[in-house]
Amino acid sequence: MKNVVCPISSEKVFVNIPRITALLVLGLLTTYLLSNQLMVLVLLVIDFFIRGFAKTKYSPIAFLSKKIHGQFSWGNERLINKAPKIFAARLGFVFTFIILALSVFGFENLSYLFSAILILFAGLECVVNFCVGCWVFTLFVNPFYSKN
Repeated sequence: MKNVVCPISSEKVFVNIPRITALLVLGLLTTYLLSNQLMVLVLLVIDFFIRGFAKTKYSPIAFLSKKIHGQFSWGNERLINKAPKIFAARLGFVFTFIILALSVFGFENLSYLFSAILILFAGLECVVNFCVGCWVFTLFVNPFYSKN
């Protein structure tokens, strides 16, 4: 793919905050996989909803990410556009809602598969700063809005 297109907004965020958030999501999803505790999924569904559709300042995971971020000296850390991270949170909401529904209705293996996919996405964000949301936006959303 030649050009990856991300949503844009005037809001900015320090580049490492979404990476810390992804690490926390990765940890929570791993906790779910190891314990099968549905409350972990409920927390993730609520948190992704808040970050994707409401105000990030009310998100427990975003709050914790900012606190962790504030404990370190990052030097000249750059700011990035926040819109791709909001879009990614909306995708996270859809994924965690599906995972929760599959688990509640007894489709544990499918819920584990979707969890593994979301863990992969969070891992890519956390480790190599690769936003899968931008690729999803480019492939599935942008074609409906661009004039080719």
